[in-house]
Amino acid sequence: AVQLGPRYGSILFIVSEVMFLFAFFWASSHSSLAPTVEIGGIWPPKGIGVLDPREIPFLNTPILPSSGAAVTWAHHAILAGKEKRAVYALVATVSLALVSTGFQGMEYYQAPSTISDSIYGSTFFLATGFHGFHVIIGTLFLIICGIRQYLGHLTKEHHVGFEAAAWYWHFVDVVRLFPFVSIYWWGGI
Repeated sequence: AVQLGPRYGSILFIVSEVMFLFAFFWASSHSSLAPTVEIGGIWPPKGIGVLDPREIPFLNTPILPSSGAAVTWAHHAILAGKEKRAVYALVATVSLALVSTGFQGMEYYQAPSTISDSIYGSTFFLATGFHGFHVIIGTLFLIICGIRQYLGHLTKEHHVGFEAAAWYWHFVDVVRLFPFVSIYWWGGI
C-alpha cells in the first residue's frame, strides 16, 4: 500500500510530461501544416537549412528504443533476483543513452540553422532540446538505479524507484519517434 503513492505520482508526472512535449510537437506540426505568409507560406521557410533525416537523426532513432529493451531486461533480472545481470543491463541502457546524447550533440553542432532562425529553428531546438533534456534526466535516474542495484538496495519486492525510472525511460524512448517523424522527417524531406 505504501508503494502505491510513488507509483501514482510517477504516472501523473509522466502524463504531465507527455502534455508538455506534445505542445512543442503541436507547434511544429501546426507551423508546418499551415505556414504563415510571414515565412513565405512554405515549410521549412525559404533560406532555412535543415538536417537530413537520413543521416544522424536516422542513426539516433533506434538507439533509445534499444535502450528501452535493455531497461526491460534489467527489470526482468531484478524480478528474477539476478542482481549482476540487472547491473549489466543497466550499464547497457546507460551506455546507449550516452551514445544517443552524443549523437544529439553532433546534430546540434552540424545544424545549419539556429534557434533564432524563424519558427522552424524555434520549434526544432525547443522540441528536440527538451527531449534531449529528458534523456539526460532519465540517464541520471538510471545511473542512480544502477548504483543502488550494485549496492544491493533493489530487490524483487522493493524496487519502486527503479520502476519509476524504467517507466520514465520508456516514455523517453517512445517519445523519440515523434520528433523523428514530425520534425526531422516532415521538415527535412
